[in-house]
Amino acid sequence: MKRHLKSLCVVGAGAVAMALPEGALAQSAQDLGKMVISANRVETDANKVGSSVTVITGEELEKKQAATLEDALKDVPGLYVYTSGSGQYNTRFKLRGNDSGRVLVLIDGVKIDNQASQMYDRPYNHLQASDIERIEVLRGNQSSLYGSDAIGGVISVTTKSGKNSQKILEGVATAEVGSFVTRQTSMSAWGRYGDVYYKASGAGMATHGDDARPDVSPDEEDGSRSVNYDVKVGADALKNVGVLDLLNVEGSYNTMRGDAEYDSVSSGSTDGEGFVSQDTDTARFQVKANMFDGVLDNTFAVSSMDAYVVARSTRNGSANPSRYWGDLTKYEYQGVLRPLDGHSFVFGADQERDHFRTATSTAHQNAALVNSSVFGDYAVDLLDDSLTLTFGGREYFHDTFGENTTYRTTASYRIPDSGTRLHASYGTGFKAPTLVQALYNRETAEAAGYSGTVDPEKSRGYDVGVEQSLLNDRLVVDLTAFNNRLTNQIEAKGAASNRYYVNIGSTRNMGFETSASYEIDAEWDVSGTYTFTQSRDNATGLQTDQSPPHQGSVRVSYEPHDVEGLSTWARMNVAGRSFDTPSTAIGRRAVSGYATFDLGADYQIDKTFSVYGRVENLLDKDYGQMYGYTNNGFGAYTGLRAKF
Repeated sequence: MKRHLKSLCVVGAGAVAMALPEGALAQSAQDLGKMVISANRVETDANKVGSSVTVITGEELEKKQAATLEDALKDVPGLYVYTSGSGQYNTRFKLRGNDSGRVLVLIDGVKIDNQASQMYDRPYNHLQASDIERIEVLRGNQSSLYGSDAIGGVISVTTKSGKNSQKILEGVATAEVGSFVTRQTSMSAWGRYGDVYYKASGAGMATHGDDARPDVSPDEEDGSRSVNYDVKVGADALKNVGVLDLLNVEGSYNTMRGDAEYDSVSSGSTDGEGFVSQDTDTARFQVKANMFDGVLDNTFAVSSMDAYVVARSTRNGSANPSRYWGDLTKYEYQGVLRPLDGHSFVFGADQERDHFRTATSTAHQNAALVNSSVFGDYAVDLLDDSLTLTFGGREYFHDTFGENTTYRTTASYRIPDSGTRLHASYGTGFKAPTLVQALYNRETAEAAGYSGTVDPEKSRGYDVGVEQSLLNDRLVVDLTAFNNRLTNQIEAKGAASNRYYVNIGSTRNMGFETSASYEIDAEWDVSGTYTFTQSRDNATGLQTDQSPPHQGSVRVSYEPHDVEGLSTWARMNVAGRSFDTPSTAIGRRAVSGYATFDLGADYQIDKTFSVYGRVENLLDKDYGQMYGYTNNGFGAYTGLRAKF
């Protein structure tokens, strides 16, 4: 079935498109720079969004010279990105204290985290930034909008598309080399011809890496390799037929292949020299029908994800490697009703089937679950369009954990002529245990004195903030306070090779996040973020793992008028002391804080070619983000970019 679905996504839309007559090139694309999509599941003016959200555009990623999703997310307030040394293995994050498993990651609308990935690598570790058009990071409880996995927030990634292109063919290609024998190449091509649009891209990255545990033997490099391929084809099939304004069909297919060498702290005084490989395929096919002169929009979609993970003690060793399979199929409908100006109602239903299978030396498991839900979210503009309110909820029908209800409300108030905007949100969350958490090594949990059953997590929380624009909008400052309580928190116990899951009680994540950007003049820009997070286990009073209370970044950009085409930047990333518990045997350990500095420059030679370079960890800071591991030291990289 999944094989047929993928074929349908890639070929079906193209077949429809080929049958359409030729037409004029598309009109100029709508400027989405001041629009937010994820916050209400529909395009919304940024100043009307009550939730806390950060938007990163493809142009910004290019200026940052971001190579991976990790690089792209480093400067987001409230988001702490950490890794065990290699940028393409075990990269995770904390969003306001909520770890990766409580944050929904979407790529072109497809859920990218699944059952198999929870045991070792995460699929998004091998996602390269070259094909990303837009990222939206939505913070706070979002279960009412996006379901169980969004209890801590949403990271929505949109890849490039030819939908809004005005050319038959355009694109970009890059080639980069650098320290640690790093090589990266990418190419994306997209365009539109009449009512037909497309995109095809490919990217590859390989690095020998550095030794993630240089203080123990053997002294060896921990490298990684990955490739991405992405195809997207769509067509405006019908226009202005009866009550139908537009019928659009679109199919997409994405594959990520990656492998990485890793070290294990649990191996004690020697490197574990582990090796993990992962294949991840996603596909989505959707039909959009806009009706009644913009009053009603309908989207019908089916998507799938397949992941296969293999973990070995060494690259060519381990006669009995651990194997994990995970797949997901999701059916969705979403409607957007706009009965009056200033009123909109987003509603829909979805059904998701998760399947997980293991084959290890100690466990062979096979299980599936189905989760269905309905949702709605109403938005209204009041007080001469200065106040926007939203009210929404979702009802779950889980085949194991029964019915549950979550809700959310937000507010955004613009004070006329002052440049001030107040924003706030309050919501509840529900997260059902994954199949891995509910089933994996349940006997081990019982032997350790636990019940062997895992209950759903629930949360409630709020945030409130103020955004102020000054100096004719050249200076923008946003300060947001947040408070969230999570009950029945699910945590892993035991060694990595014999892991099991239990409910530990409750945690509270509270603090504030601030961001500021200042356009000093036509040449200089300064931006920065600072986040204070108090993330505590309520039972013990201890700070939760991988949650530094203090973190922030400062970025300075300089584009001299005297040297046309040159842009430069400098960045500082800072994090305070955190804690880590790599295994029960080792116990809780402190991880020192750090500050790192990066430099970069880009020179546009002509309309087609530009060269760029950057230095990472300029001062060769010896630091780590997880106990027992060291992140990469000084590194220099240079590349060539061609646009056509």
